[in-house]
Amino acid sequence: MVAISEVRYSDITIDDRLEAPYYHPVRMETIERVRKLTENITLLGSISRVKRELLDPKNHFNDKFLYLELKNVPKGGVGAFFYQVFGGDLDSVKFVFSSKNILFSKIRTYLNKVVIIPEYIKYGICSTEFIVLEVEESKFDPFVLWAYLVSKYGYNQVWFIGIGSTRPRANLVDILNIRVPLFSNNFIQDIRKIVSDAFKNLYKSEQKYQQAEQLLYQLLGITKEEIEKLEEEKGYETNFKNVVKAFRFDAGHYHPKYLGIIKLLERSPFEIKPLKEVIEISNEKVDPTNEENKTKIFRYVPIAKINKSGEIFEWDEFYGWQVPSRARMLIREKDIVISSLAGTFDKIALVPEELDEQLTTTGCFVVRSKEDYPEFLFLLFRTPIFKRQLEQQTTGAIMSAVPKSIFGDLLIPKIPKEQQKKITTLIREYFKLRKKARYLIKQAIKEVEEAIEHASDTRVIRDQ
Repeated sequence: MVAISEVRYSDITIDDRLEAPYYHPVRMETIERVRKLTENITLLGSISRVKRELLDPKNHFNDKFLYLELKNVPKGGVGAFFYQVFGGDLDSVKFVFSSKNILFSKIRTYLNKVVIIPEYIKYGICSTEFIVLEVEESKFDPFVLWAYLVSKYGYNQVWFIGIGSTRPRANLVDILNIRVPLFSNNFIQDIRKIVSDAFKNLYKSEQKYQQAEQLLYQLLGITKEEIEKLEEEKGYETNFKNVVKAFRFDAGHYHPKYLGIIKLLERSPFEIKPLKEVIEISNEKVDPTNEENKTKIFRYVPIAKINKSGEIFEWDEFYGWQVPSRARMLIREKDIVISSLAGTFDKIALVPEELDEQLTTTGCFVVRSKEDYPEFLFLLFRTPIFKRQLEQQTTGAIMSAVPKSIFGDLLIPKIPKEQQKKITTLIREYFKLRKKARYLIKQAIKEVEEAIEHASDTRVIRDQ
């Protein structure tokens, strides 16, 4: 179907683009609504500047940085996963960001990943897949601007940005030409408080998680420093007995970061048992394409939808006859989903109530608690104590994965349930705070959208 847009000459002079798809009706109607319902609009480039500060990891080999990659940013940018990395672990220059900067993806298919750096993160680095913007706070509040950019009125403009045919990338000039309404001071204060409260909850959640992790290490009598030291080992050896037992001839299998983890576990005051003796490894499967299920709507969680924070708040929905062939594993509330594929062992999550009796991929293990608190197991599985064992047991050259026949033999400490309570309470608070943060951000976005849509009646946006 042919789409027709009416375009103002002033918009063409701003955008300096002549190809028709750039002036898609959705984009132009969005701009017209913003323009029509507000007395004043501005351009993103008028209220922010591009930061081009670079850091060369070669000059900071032993320095540790907070790092953000595009793949660790969920849709909308809420819950972006920052992790610590040594400069020596990075292979190319990176951009530097600081508190309240806004990060845009350069890759068109990920233009809905817009991140604002929370106030509690003072400094860090990110991949050059981002454009880093520093907002002039005297002209616009960064948090309100971010809420607008991730709303449909920001997204409907951003989506049509992109140049190149094989791998379209965002044109910096086009991003800076995004139209932004000038909100009233009262409205700005209201939205900023909501967004600020959301990020305060995220910060509190991270503190709860760190406290829980610290308690777990104290219980086990293990320190993070001991685990990190194992990673640094360069030269090592093993004996023929170990090779025969494992029947593995790849040198990496015997690295101290793997074998040393087992020694640390054996040193703990608790009995060490194979996973299959402690928990239930579920094999419940559903055929969504059969006669009974093919017209049902299923929620499906692929590995990509498992956030590195351990949450699942996005999923795909299909009729049974539509679901992908790998969508067969049944999940229940409080199950723990663990990716079996190498390179994705950070994808370990606790199933929320919204996904009770829904589906995940056969590329995951589904673990069900017998006697332990699920929240406690969730934390335990996310530590290097368990993830290093997953890494060690991967097999295959093209899509390396942990075989199901080996998964149940991985070792975990059997900790009495009474000693799990404090950790479990902290992890429950962690999830509760993050859920509240997402709710507040959704509320802020909704209010921004409603303000634009009803500005002519409520006069919220216009400066008096």
